[in-house]
Amino acid sequence: MKINRLSVLAALAITLVLAGCSPSEEKLAEAQEARAQLVAAHDAAEERYLDIADTSLRAELDQLGVKVTEIEEMDFSKLSNKKVDQELLPQISELMQSYENVQAKLDGTYQEETAMNEEAAKNLKISAYMINKTGLNLTGIVLHDITQDTYSNNYITEGEVIADGYTLMGVTLEVFADSTDWEFIITDENGTQYTLPCESLVNVSDKGVSLVFEYNSETNEAGVTFGGYFSN
Repeated sequence: MKINRLSVLAALAITLVLAGCSPSEEKLAEAQEARAQLVAAHDAAEERYLDIADTSLRAELDQLGVKVTEIEEMDFSKLSNKKVDQELLPQISELMQSYENVQAKLDGTYQEETAMNEEAAKNLKISAYMINKTGLNLTGIVLHDITQDTYSNNYITEGEVIADGYTLMGVTLEVFADSTDWEFIITDENGTQYTLPCESLVNVSDKGVSLVFEYNSETNEAGVTFGGYFSN
């Protein structure tokens, strides 16, 4: 009887020791679910990173990724309930918080870049040169977007004069694609301004456009006509 009793006690002791080295089914399931959520957070951050041009968070993502890989490779079945509760789950929780912070930064960057790209898509950059056939010596040429009520900077550098019959080269027109009406405001060397209507700027050739400025002092008629763009 003593031998049997000792055997039973020994078996119980071994069972208790082994049980202390393995998590319960509930605790194992909890750990596996936490790991799955962490991997999902990692994947979501990496996917969002691919959507942006900013690379400033790459190092932080790499550091977090190393820790996630370590947890992915862990055998939870060899951990005790105590280790799961006191070590593993707090570590995963800390990583989840880090990913939440990084995800917020990534989403913010994505929204900013999306807004900038959408705004850029509204703007057309048109290569042009301007031919002065107004009979005036010009010190100012400004594009007025009537639709948006915005004005460009003076295309003529301060102190320079574009004499009648001369051409201003190397001009880039920045145009809102959803605008419909424009005009040029020119200024002669006496400071007198003239308004010259022009046709649509959104349908010009992507190769560029030549702009011929004309003014008839007798009829007071003025305008801008478009032509082909020739580059060297």
